[in-house]
Amino acid sequence: MQFKMTDAYAHFGLPRFGSLDQLLSYMDNHHIEQAVAVLGPRVPDFSIIQEAMIRYPDRVRAVGIPFGEKKDERIEAVKLQLAAGAMGIRLEPREAVEYPDILELIGESGRWAYGIGACINQQMAELYLAWLNKYPESKLAAPHFMYADFSSEDPHKSGGSVQKLMQHERFFGIFVRNAGMTGSVHPHTAYKAWMEYAYAQCGPDHLMWGSEYPVLYWRNENANAAMDMFRGFLDCNDEEWSKISSTNAVEQFFTGLAPQGMDDSVSQSAEGLDLTTQALVIPEWVEQQFERNRTITYFPKGIDLPVEVCDAILEGYLHSPEFAVGRSMSEYICKQWNR
Repeated sequence: MQFKMTDAYAHFGLPRFGSLDQLLSYMDNHHIEQAVAVLGPRVPDFSIIQEAMIRYPDRVRAVGIPFGEKKDERIEAVKLQLAAGAMGIRLEPREAVEYPDILELIGESGRWAYGIGACINQQMAELYLAWLNKYPESKLAAPHFMYADFSSEDPHKSGGSVQKLMQHERFFGIFVRNAGMTGSVHPHTAYKAWMEYAYAQCGPDHLMWGSEYPVLYWRNENANAAMDMFRGFLDCNDEEWSKISSTNAVEQFFTGLAPQGMDDSVSQSAEGLDLTTQALVIPEWVEQQFERNRTITYFPKGIDLPVEVCDAILEGYLHSPEFAVGRSMSEYICKQWNR
C-alpha cells in the first residue's frame, strides 16, 4: 500500500541546509506532498521563511530559531521570524529554560513550539505543561522524539509529568532519527521500547514522522528507509500509520491555518511588515554572528567539510543519477572525487 507522506520535520536554510528549491526537489522525488521546514541551528537564513510563505503556501510551513548572542537579539530575531510567517519556533532544552520570554512570544501569538527534548526528563515536561496550560491557543511538537534503552521503570523518563505531557491534547511527538542512532546497529532495536511507550501514551492521533532532510543524506539514508524503520517498530494498522505519516501533520499544520497570519502584537513589533510587498529587513548583527567558517561532519565518523560547500554538494546530489535511483550521498561524492 502506497502511503501519502507529509514531512513534519525537515530543514532548510543556506548554506548548510539548502535552499527552498532544493527542499522541493527532495519532496517531489520522495512523493512528499507537504512539509514543515525548520531552520537548522546556527543558520539564521531568516529570509527563506518569507520566501516559503509567498512561493509555496500550500506545500511548506516554516519554523524559525532563536538566534543572537544577547537576550535582546534573540527576542528581536524571534519577533522577526514570527512576523515573516513562521508557524513556530524550534527550541533546544537549554533555550526553553533560559529564555522564557521566547516561549511567551510563541504562546501570545498562538504559534507552535518545536520543543527538542520536551520529554527528556520530568523537569522539562513540567515546563512545557505549564506553558500549554498558560497559552490555550498554542501547541507543542516534539521532534527527535527518540530515546535509546528506555525502561518504563525509569522515573526520569516515564510516568509523572512526562506521561501527562505526552497525553496532552495539544502535544504531538515527531519520530525523527537521532544523531546517536548513527552509532547503533541496524535495525536500532535499542529504540523500540521507547517507541512502544510513546505510542501507548500518545496514540496514532498525536504522533508524526519527520525525515530531518538533508541531514538524513549526511547519514547515508533516504526518506523511505527512515520511515520504514519507524513503521517496523510500531504495532499499528495501515489507517493508523497513515495518520502518523501524513494525516496528522496535514490537519495540524495545513488545514485552516493561514501561513501569513499575524496577531496584532507580532505585526506591531515588526512594524506592520507586508509579506507580499516588502523584503525582510535583517539586522546587521545577524550576518556579523553568522558562523560561515564552520566545518560540518558528513557521514558517521566521516569527513569534515567547510560549510560553504554544503549547498553545492546538496545541489549536485539532488540532480544526480545516484539520487534518482536511491543511492547514498557518499556514493555520489566518491564518484565525483574519482573523476
